[in-house]
Amino acid sequence: MWNNIAKSFREITLILFVILLISCTPGLFQTQSFTYFLQTLGAGIFYLFQPQKIIVPLSNGEEVTFFAAVSNAYLNSIIIILGSLILSIIVSILFTYVFHMLAAPIKKALSGVFFIIEAMPDVLIVLLSIQFFIWIFKTTGISLGIYEFGGKTIYLLPILALSSIPTIYLFKYMVAGIAEEKTKHYYLFSQSRGFGESYIFFVHLFRNTLLTLLQYYKNIFLYMISSLLILEIILRLSGIMSFVKVYGIGDFRILMWVLIMLYFPLYLFNRIGEYVVNKWTFSKEVDESVG
Repeated sequence: MWNNIAKSFREITLILFVILLISCTPGLFQTQSFTYFLQTLGAGIFYLFQPQKIIVPLSNGEEVTFFAAVSNAYLNSIIIILGSLILSIIVSILFTYVFHMLAAPIKKALSGVFFIIEAMPDVLIVLLSIQFFIWIFKTTGISLGIYEFGGKTIYLLPILALSSIPTIYLFKYMVAGIAEEKTKHYYLFSQSRGFGESYIFFVHLFRNTLLTLLQYYKNIFLYMISSLLILEIILRLSGIMSFVKVYGIGDFRILMWVLIMLYFPLYLFNRIGEYVVNKWTFSKEVDESVG
């Protein structure tokens, strides 16, 4: 237990140090002064522990604390990001299962289509996703919350559009992981015992690829953040990236705290996921060894 706490403390300290460097480095390039850079680092450490002293001048002339200014934008973006991640997990699992059950010629054809989609830039994929769902809205009349009405943010369309990025990458990594697992002896052994492909997929193949998938979530999250600003601009959403665009450029304190607020939910999600997967995998291994 204490080893895990010490490990988490080291990781959090390193993450905060890296975020501090990222936030303060632009000032070094702008001023070409290492002394100013060190002063900025010192100020960054101060505001790391005193965020309530960060005052943000709003466009209406009012001055408020950082958390009061960013709270609504942060909540909107976190709902979209987490909603997209959860949806992408569900969809990618279903896609991978269906792909696993298909015949080899169909898999080959779908792999060619997926290769073309994967070659597209992430921003283009998000734009095409938005256009696709707008087409559904115009064709069927099903409202997906294309705009904000009456100051109320609609989350469905942003979640659907942004989930396209993690879904593609999760599907890619899961298919590769499943293919690797199928080369191992336990897969042939399970087939020889008469277990169905669905049972083998969910009980053995899928379970054994989960830890590998968690290792890629940091990269997937970065891809999502890079597309989030475009999504907020196109859909006129009041989100965290738009907040940084307006208030964070040139203010390392705001940039630093926004990065902290964005990264730590991912860190927590990843640690909880590792704990759950390790528990699940270990319990399954114990049950199988007993059986």
